This record gives sequence, C-alpha cells and structure tokens, in this order.
Amino acid sequence: MRWALLLLALASAASSQDTCISSDDDPYVLFGTKTAYNFVNRQLSNRRPEDVPGLRWDTSSAGNFTGCLILHAKTQQCKYCCFTAGLASKMVVTIRADLAQGCQPAAIWLLNRHGAHNPEADELSELERLNNYKDNVLNNYRTPGFRTNHNPQMCAADLALLSGWSFNILNRTFAGDLTSAGYMQTQDLGREWRRRYPSLFTTNNHDYLFKFANEKRFTDSFRAFTEGLFGAQAESIVMPRDNDEKLVRPYKFCPTWIKEVNDTSQNSQRNIFESKREFAEMVTNVSLRLGFNYDIDRDIIQRMYQMCRYNKAWDITKKSPWCGAFSREDLRRFEYAEDLETYTKYGYQSDLSPKLGCTQVKDFVNFFRNHVKEDAPVQPRVSVQFAETPLLLMLLTALGARHDNVPLTGDNYHTTAVQSRQWSNSIMDPFNANIAAVLYRCNPNGNFGFKDRYQILFLQNAQTMKIDNCRDGLCEWSHVISKFGDLADKCNLDFCNSAPRLNSFVSLSLTLVAFCFRYVM
Repeated sequence: MRWALLLLALASAASSQDTCISSDDDPYVLFGTKTAYNFVNRQLSNRRPEDVPGLRWDTSSAGNFTGCLILHAKTQQCKYCCFTAGLASKMVVTIRADLAQGCQPAAIWLLNRHGAHNPEADELSELERLNNYKDNVLNNYRTPGFRTNHNPQMCAADLALLSGWSFNILNRTFAGDLTSAGYMQTQDLGREWRRRYPSLFTTNNHDYLFKFANEKRFTDSFRAFTEGLFGAQAESIVMPRDNDEKLVRPYKFCPTWIKEVNDTSQNSQRNIFESKREFAEMVTNVSLRLGFNYDIDRDIIQRMYQMCRYNKAWDITKKSPWCGAFSREDLRRFEYAEDLETYTKYGYQSDLSPKLGCTQVKDFVNFFRNHVKEDAPVQPRVSVQFAETPLLLMLLTALGARHDNVPLTGDNYHTTAVQSRQWSNSIMDPFNANIAAVLYRCNPNGNFGFKDRYQILFLQNAQTMKIDNCRDGLCEWSHVISKFGDLADKCNLDFCNSAPRLNSFVSLSLTLVAFCFRYVM
C-alpha cells in the first residue's frame, strides 16, 4: 500500500514532462561504443553480401539450399537466386550454367570486437554511487512544491522504472568480463558466419587460425565464437591459436603514439564541443529533469549516461532506467562527443592511425596472397582475430573507409555534413563489431564482368563496405594489391620507438636558441 501511494505521488508530481522513454516506441538506441550489435544493421544503408551480383554465400549445401543467385525483379528469371533441389531439372540446369560464371568463396579474414561486458574496475565504485543519486531524484519528486511545472520533468513511468533500479558492485575479479548477453551475441555471430559460409567454416581444425590477446575478455570471446560455430563439439576441437599481442594491440607497444596522441591530445575537440553554451544548457536541463535546482556535476551526468548505455547493451529488450534522464538530443550530443574522441585518437585526425592500422592490412593481404599464389585451397582458410575498439578503428582508417570530406570538430556539430557523418562509433564500432574480407575465386569475363580470377569482398558488421573504386564492397584482387599492397609491404612499427617527432624537435630547438642567446648575452 505504501509503495502504491509513493508511485501515485510521483505520478502527480510528474504530470508535465518532455521525455518519457517508457512509452517511446522508437527510443534512441545509438550509444557509441556501448551500442548493442542488434541495433546497428538496421541503421546501415549498404547492401548485404548476398545482394552483390555474381557472389554466393556458399556452394555447399546448407539445409535445402544448394546455391544462391539473384532473381531478376521484372522477368522473374533465375539468374542468381536461391534454389533448392526440388525445382524443375531444366531450371536447375539453367541456374548451374549461370553459377559457372559466378564466384565461390575461397578464404575469409575476420576481425571481431568483443561483446558487451561488465564495467571496468575503475568504474565500479563510481557507478555504485548512482544508488544515492537515484534516492535523491526520487526524494526531489516526493517533495511538495519543490518543482515548478514549466521545468522539464521525468514521467511517472520513468520514475517508477528508476525506483526499481540498483547497482550492486561486482567482485572486482569479474570487472570487464563479458556479460551473459555479450557471450550469447558472440555465439550468435559464430553461428551466422558458419551459416553464410559453411564450406569455409568446417569442422576441420586445420582450416582455422585464431589470434587474440591472452586476456579473459578475449579468451571468452574465442570460446563463445567457437561454441557458436560447432555447438557441443566445440570443446573436442582443438583450434590453432596465436596470442600475438603486438598484432592485436599494436598501440600498446607504441610509445610514440602513446605520448603524442593518447596522452597529449587531451581530447581537444571534445573539450571544445563540451565547452559550448548549448552543452551547458543540456547539463542544466538534465539537472532540472532529475529534480535539482542547481547544475549537478558533469562527471555525475556522464556516469548516468554510462549506466544508461550499459543497461541497454546488457538487455536490449528492457528500458534502461537512467536513459530517462536524457532527451533524444542529449543522447545525440553524448554520442558525438565520443565520436570526436575516437576521431582524434584512432581516426583521421592522427597520421599515426593508419601506420598502426597497417598491421592488420599486412595480415590480411599476406593471408590472401598465399591462396592466390597457390590458386588452390590452402590451409588455414579462416583467420579470426578478437580485439578492441582502437584496432578496428585504426584498420578502417588504414583502409580509407568511413572518411568524411569535412573533418569532425568541436565547432561544427550542427552542420549537415556532421549530422550525416560517416565516422560514427555507434555504426562502426558497437559491441561485437566486425570487419571481414572474403576472398572469392571467380571465372573472369563471364556474365558478371569480372576481370580478375580473384575478388575480395569487404564487409563491416555483415554489410558491404564502401571502398574506393570497388563495386558494392567487391574489389578486384589487382586493385586490392594496387591500393594496399605497398602499405602492407612497408608496414612496420619502427616509428613507435623513435623520439617524439615535431613537439620534441621544436622544444629542443627553442632550448638551444635560449641557451645560445643567454651565452651570447
């Protein structure tokens, strides 16, 4: 009874509001690097690999399907559509003649980000403090006359949702580990890749090479992915693996990048953006919405946003209680702030990004070179890596993908170019983000106009990736070598151990000038 009266009081206090996520059928679900993978593909406008003319997912039998073709929209003639053994023999013969002009998958290179995880160890105590702020918010709404009707307010349903929320600090040994949702999503991806390419993702362990850091988040990702691939057989199949830290975390072994970019950038563009008056107004509005008549600390608001997106990634079917503190535009601003940070550290703002991302370009180019050279099946045929946000974004930069004509800055948030930007963490780098390159062996000069016997299909989060001078993410092998071969061959991390470049040089020069001037005087 007492609980019912409390909710009634909260409802009457929140009769006026501008945000109510509990009743929003289309809530904003793009949370930068903490976005759930399930929310991403519906945001992408690129084509799926099965829509690219001339390509099939696989020629192996998968269920009742024995191949994939495209069905002509007007004539309905089967030029490249899915068919089964039950079709008329004449149709099957016609289709198989067309298949001879297409391509078959020969090898795949795959880079995966880990799935949703628990908060990091240094976040736990800060997030736990939100329990107190939750009580403060509820007390604000219970206090008669504390609020005025013209202020932005949370609706009763959102307050009720928040009242049932609590954060119990984890045993620190589990900090950063995959959540059950992150584990299951990684299993799902393993199943999906095998469904698409059954002739590549076989049960033969010699067809594989896995690479990842020897850390629990990645070993769990490896286990979940292989369970998705092989089900109950996973534990009995010993997979070749390589714990090459320098390959999957080159930035951690690069003092030059750490000093010049990671430590010294101070997120200058993000700071500019967050210093804008409208960002300060957002802080005021969030504070008012939570029932405070003063601006609460920005770090606390950032913590609330972090909890909002963690909750949504952990269970995509539920409303995230702390998201009720933010309007849709508030969430978009937080999303852009993080985009600015990664653009500076791992993207096109730094010329060191492609130098570190080239390690992955070198890895997939050399992997495919072996297959092209032999012109026959070569083991391994599947190369899979598990990594973190920096590596995926550095690889995209090295590939020249997701490049905006207008640089992202703290001053141009409201421009059309930024609002339709390519560099978006939510789309590029959600939990379980992946970048794949699939080698196809083709019959050139057929109906599909392939010039090279080998083609590379680039995919990002299972959608075709835009690569310059390629068709729907499909590139001639000769073009891949022309575009990336030199980068792969010259790739090394020698620059990482060199003395800091410009800043140190300028500093040294000024020191010498000052010394000489003092000596002369």
